Amino acid sequence: MAQLVVGLDIGTSAVRAAELDLSRSRPVLLTYGQVGLPPDSLVDGEIRDASAVSEAITKLWENGQFSSKSVIVGIAGLRAITREIDLPFVPDDEIDSAVRFQSEEVIPFPPDQTILSSQILSDYTSPEGDKMRRILVAAAHVDLVDGVIDAVEKAGLVVEGVDLASSALVRAIGGPDQTDKPEAIVSVGAGLTVVVIHQQGRPQFVRTIGSGGNATTAAISAALGIPINDAEGLKRRIGDEGGQQRSGAGAAQASMAELVGEIRNSIQYFASLPGRPPISRVLVTGGGSALNGLVAMLEGQVHLPVLTVSPLARLDTSRLELSPEHAEEVRRVLATPIGLALPEPDKSVKKFNLLPPEVARRSRMKKIQDRTLVGCVAVLVLLLAFGAWKFFQVHKAQNDVNALQASIGTLNAQVPKYDLVVAANNAYSAGIARRASVLNAAVDWPLALNELIAITPPKAEVQTFNGSATAAGTGSAASTGTTAASPATGSQGASPTTSAAIGSIQLAVTGPGPSLSISEAWINAVAGSQLFANPVQGATTVNPDSTISFPFTVSITPSASLDKNASLK
Repeated sequence: MAQLVVGLDIGTSAVRAAELDLSRSRPVLLTYGQVGLPPDSLVDGEIRDASAVSEAITKLWENGQFSSKSVIVGIAGLRAITREIDLPFVPDDEIDSAVRFQSEEVIPFPPDQTILSSQILSDYTSPEGDKMRRILVAAAHVDLVDGVIDAVEKAGLVVEGVDLASSALVRAIGGPDQTDKPEAIVSVGAGLTVVVIHQQGRPQFVRTIGSGGNATTAAISAALGIPINDAEGLKRRIGDEGGQQRSGAGAAQASMAELVGEIRNSIQYFASLPGRPPISRVLVTGGGSALNGLVAMLEGQVHLPVLTVSPLARLDTSRLELSPEHAEEVRRVLATPIGLALPEPDKSVKKFNLLPPEVARRSRMKKIQDRTLVGCVAVLVLLLAFGAWKFFQVHKAQNDVNALQASIGTLNAQVPKYDLVVAANNAYSAGIARRASVLNAAVDWPLALNELIAITPPKAEVQTFNGSATAAGTGSAASTGTTAASPATGSQGASPTTSAAIGSIQLAVTGPGPSLSISEAWINAVAGSQLFANPVQGATTVNPDSTISFPFTVSITPSASLDKNASLK
C-alpha cells in the first residue's frame, strides 16, 4: 500500500513541494513543482504577504499533480533555532516537560510564545558519575509558525507537521550512510543561507545566515545602476564574455566573499567547540549555489573538500523520466521539500514537529471527517442501490397493475381470474410498505455524525467512534464503521425510549479533569438532541495529564432515519 507524504517549502523566492511514496525501500519521487513569489513576500523566513503566499500555493496545487492536500511544511529564519541542552537522565515520556523547564535558559524567546520539539542525541555519564541525556531542542516563535500555517490553510491544505528546514536538509543529502565524521551542509537560498553540521544524520550545529543569492543581485544592481530584474539575469551570466558581465563580476565577487566569510566562520566556530571531531567535507545545495565561483571560493576559505550534491541521488525518479539537464536544473531547489517528506533514517528517532496542539487537533478532525465522509458516501451508495432495486421492483409491479387494470372489462366477465388483479395490487401495496419500512429503519449517518460533532462539548475530544444500525424487524445491530471524532458545539431536542432506537453509537471520550463536569456536559448535550437518547456512561479513568476518559453509549432515534430526513425520497 502506498505511503504518500508531501513536503512543502516556502522560500524567499518561491514555494516548492515534492510528493514521495515511502512504501518502498528506496523512496519514489512521484511529483514536484514550484511557483515563484513576488519580492518581499517572505523576509528572514517570515511571511509578510500571506495572500501572495497562499495564492502561490493554490496555483502550485492547481498546476501540479499532487494526490494529497496534507503537507509537512518547513520553516527557517532567525526565529527558528536549535540548541543542545544536557539534562539529568529522565524517561522518554518526561523529556518534553524537562526540556521546557530548562530551555528558558538557552532559548531567546518568551516561554509563552515559544513552540518546542526535541530529539535525544545521546545518553552519557558525567565526570561525577551522574547519568545524563544530551537533547537537541528545536524552538520557533509562535508568530513565525502561525504565519506559515495560516498561509497554507488559506490555500486549502492541511498542515500535518512543521519541521525545521535544517533537519530536512540532513535527511535529504546527509544521511548516516555517508560518513561517520561530521560534515557541513550549506544551502544557499535567495534570502537565507542555512549551515547545518551533522554527524551520521544527527544535527549537531545549525546557523541561519540572513543573506543569500538576492544580496549578490542587489550588489550588481547597485554597482551598475540597473534594475533588479536585469541584475538577476546578469548574475546568471557571470563568467560569460562581455563587458557588462565583467563589470558585474566584481560586485558579485565582493558580495559572495562576504557570504563565504559567514559560512567559514560558522564552520570554524563548530570546530572550536570542545570534544568535536574535525569536519570531513562541505556539501552545497540551494538555488544560490549556482553562483559562478562560489564553490571554488568556499573551498579556498575552509580548506576542506566542497561538493555540490543532489537530493535526487537517493530517490527513485523513474516515474518522472527526468533528463540529465532537467535533473541538474531542479536538484538545487528540491533538497528541502524532499527532506521534509522523508522520515528520519533511524526509526527510533522522531522528527521535529513544531505544530501547535490546537492545529494538530484541527488537522486530525479534518482527516477524520474526510474518512467518515468516504464511509458515509459508500453507505449512501449502497442505500441508493437498494432503493433503486426496490424502486424497479415497485415500478414493475405498477406496470403489472396497469396492464391488469386495462383488462378489467375482460376480467369482470371472468370473475375467478379477477383474483389475480387483487393479488397484484396487494403485492404492489406490500412493496410500497416494505420500502417505507427500510427507509424508516435506516440511519442517516451523515446527519447523525454532524449532530454528534455539533453537540460535543467544546473541551471534549472523541478518541474512538463506533456506529451500529439496528436491523429492521430485529433487535440485532449491524456495524457501519469505526473511526475517531473531534469536538464541536451543541443542538436541541427530545429523547425517545430504547425500544424506538434504530441504531447506537459507542464512543471513547477524553476531556479536562479531574472533575466529572465534562461527562455531565455530555449527558446534558445528548438529552437535548432529537437524534440521540438513552446515554449510558461507563467507568471514568483519570489520565496522568489530569484529563479524564470514559466510554459512552447512546441510542439513535427514528428522527435520524433516512425516511424522516428525505435523503432517498
